[in-house]
Order: sequence, then structure tokens, then C-alpha cells
Amino acid sequence: MRKMLQSDDSSVQQVLAFARAKIINGEYPPNTKLLPKILAEECGTSLIPVREAMRALESDGLVTFIHNRGAWISPISIDDLNDLYSVRIPLEMNAVETAVDLTSEDIKKLHDILDNADAAMNSNNKAEVVKLNKDFHFAIYSHSKSPWRLRLIETLWSHAERYQRFSLDFRKDAADREHHDIVDCLAAHDNRGAAKAMGVHLKTTVELLNESLKKSNISEVV
Repeated sequence: MRKMLQSDDSSVQQVLAFARAKIINGEYPPNTKLLPKILAEECGTSLIPVREAMRALESDGLVTFIHNRGAWISPISIDDLNDLYSVRIPLEMNAVETAVDLTSEDIKKLHDILDNADAAMNSNNKAEVVKLNKDFHFAIYSHSKSPWRLRLIETLWSHAERYQRFSLDFRKDAADREHHDIVDCLAAHDNRGAAKAMGVHLKTTVELLNESLKKSNISEVV
């Protein structure tokens, strides 16, 4: 059993982080029941923060509550993937195009994140790669000065991360080049070029994810 969590608020956040990681990396597979008692035991806490965390997971689209059947890990499908990216792509391209005030320190931070992601991938730390990928994108999006856009993108990312594990092995080199193309444009203050590069990156990702899911026989809801 894990060490007892410290406070109500921190307990909810820690249970949420724990469960999210399990869902994203596939340890809690789609269409499996999420049992509050088991989750509480795994986190070393009571049922109260677990129930709150499960409601937050529902808000993120990661968990579905079914009447008289409890909470289930939400399914994934190619249709869901394509719908998700059809919303993500224009939002994130716009966030890049409107990102302002990036300093040389900000550009260095982006390069550092990419270097760390490369090291994590080489050590097969896929959970860290997923985290750093998000850090990279949001280090850019946070400069778009639109809190509402950022919230929308954050919500979409919470669900999109479930699909990323299907692309990590074969997208490493191409994604790295695409990320560097984005940074190069931002360093040259070419936000329009950076937005275009982001669009290419996301469109290529979803195309390859479609292929990967089909090979994994996930053409239907699972």
C-alpha cells in the first residue's frame, strides 16, 4: 500500500495524477471497470478523494459513468481520434501563431525540453516522454495570452495523451525534427511559419496514429 496521502485537496490531486497516468499508459485499459475501493487501496487513501478524482477524470473524458454499472475507463477509437484532432489542430495552430514575447531564454527552455525528451526516449522512459512533450507544447501555448484557449487545449490534451503511446516508438525521429522546425521558426520570430509547422506536426501525427490503430485492430470502439 502506498503512503497515506497528506490532506483532502492534495489527496484528490495525487489520486487524480495516479489514475491519469495508469489510464494514459494503458495499465487501466479502455472499457475496464474502475473500482473505487481498489484505487483507494493503491493510493493509500479513503474513498472520499477517490470519488472526487473519478469525477474529475469523467470531466476530462477519461472515465465514463454508466447507470447502475459504475465507472468505466472510456473507450478509444479511430473516429474519436480523428474528431479529437480535428478540434485540436486549428486551436493549437492559432495558439502558436498568436504566441508573443518569447525571449531567448524561452527558446533555450524549448531546446532543453527537447533534449530531455530525447534522453528519456533513449532510456525507454515513455511516461517522461509524454510529460515532456506536453511541457514543450504548453511552453509555447502559454504565450498566446488566451486563458480560454489554453483551457480548451488542456482539456483536449487530457484525452489525446491516451493515443500517444501508440506512436512513441515509430514517431521519435520525425517528431523531433518537427519540434525543432517549430522552435527554429519561433526563434526567427516567424509565428506564421511556426503555426504551419505545428499543423504539419499534428496532421502527420494523426495520420500515423490512424495507421497504428488499424494495425492494432482498434478500428472500432474498444
